[in-house]
Amino acid sequence: MEKALLTQKINDLKICVLIPTYNNERTLERVISGVLSYTPNVIVINDGATDSTPQILEKFNTVHQIHLPKNRGKGNALRVGFREAYKLGYQYVITIDSDGQHF
Repeated sequence: MEKALLTQKINDLKICVLIPTYNNERTLERVISGVLSYTPNVIVINDGATDSTPQILEKFNTVHQIHLPKNRGKGNALRVGFREAYKLGYQYVITIDSDGQHF
């Protein structure tokens, strides 16, 4: 599917991409940039990272961000993200890990 058509489909179906992250400073920027090439509908959950994650996220001021004060695990970060996506009016959520293992 052509990228522009895919982007339109994501918008039409009210889909967002949820990226929970914890101490993935080496791959986080690349993952977010890759997702943004398809859609601006991104929510990043910083799960209490102790590395440079907050500084990396400062570069992405158009990305919806939630910064949790303490690491409580991926499951909790996803639940927080799903609630936020619902509050923002998204109908569907795609989750992607911030460690760069997904294309």
